[in-house]
Amino acid sequence: MPAVSLVVGIAAFGGGLWLLVESVEGLVERLRGWALAAGLSGVLVGALVLGFDVESTAAGVAAALQNLPGTALGTSVGAAIFLLTVGLGIAALVAPFAIAPPGTLLAAAGVATALCVALCADGRVSRLDGAVLLAAFVPLVAVIVLRRPAAAPVEPRPAPPPALVPKLVVGLLGLVVGAELLVLGTRRIVGDLGLSESVFGVLVVGAAVSFEEVVLEALPAFRGFPELSVGNALGTLIFLLTGSLGVIALVRPIEVPGSVTGYDLPALALVALLAGGLLARGRMRRVEGVVLLTAYAAYAAGALLR
Repeated sequence: MPAVSLVVGIAAFGGGLWLLVESVEGLVERLRGWALAAGLSGVLVGALVLGFDVESTAAGVAAALQNLPGTALGTSVGAAIFLLTVGLGIAALVAPFAIAPPGTLLAAAGVATALCVALCADGRVSRLDGAVLLAAFVPLVAVIVLRRPAAAPVEPRPAPPPALVPKLVVGLLGLVVGAELLVLGTRRIVGDLGLSESVFGVLVVGAAVSFEEVVLEALPAFRGFPELSVGNALGTLIFLLTGSLGVIALVRPIEVPGSVTGYDLPALALVALLAGGLLARGRMRRVEGVVLLTAYAAYAAGALLR
């Protein structure tokens, strides 16, 4: 029965997404507790642990293994577009801020975007391309670490969380199961509704896997720490387009659909230029937030109508 199959698909997609987010939250909290107990600074922990969008990588790998290239690219390209427009746009609407990110961080984000677009443009992300992306990720993430604001005064070290290894194993299992459910749900929904897998991947999957990051952009701005919002947006962008996409391609090369090379990759480049230009001006008012949200609405409408 098509209706039952669709309901199962939606339930699998939603359940897989929830399990991915919950598993990542558990992994992040345990790794953060361990790192702080080991004496690492909160800034370094934020750069090396909290900024990595692991659920996107897990979902992308599962999608690539199931031959869903649009979904795999949605976890990187689609998520990056969503973060730069909806994430920063909502942050500016919630709490306008005046902050200019370091030029090196903006440059690193630009390099990551240009490299991703260039390697995807020939219609295939090979394992060699994946290795290049991972190799580029190392110096780019070093820029994030070195350019983060100075750490706050040292506080007493917390006790390390108990039973770290078993809980990490449980969290990793949750990632695997959640990613598989999300991919199963995607396949069911796309098949039952007759949707384009590429469009569904870059729009719906991209937005779904990056929703948590949008919250992490809006809340710091609302609480008076906009530098964390901007740093999270640019740091996650760099990770998605180099480290995450590189891992996915190493596991299985991705055949890039023509719709992605012809529309989504140019859109990514334009969105990165737009967001980077607005951030370089040193202030994000509500009008800039509206501009970014309008840009995403136009992008999504073009993807659906083309």
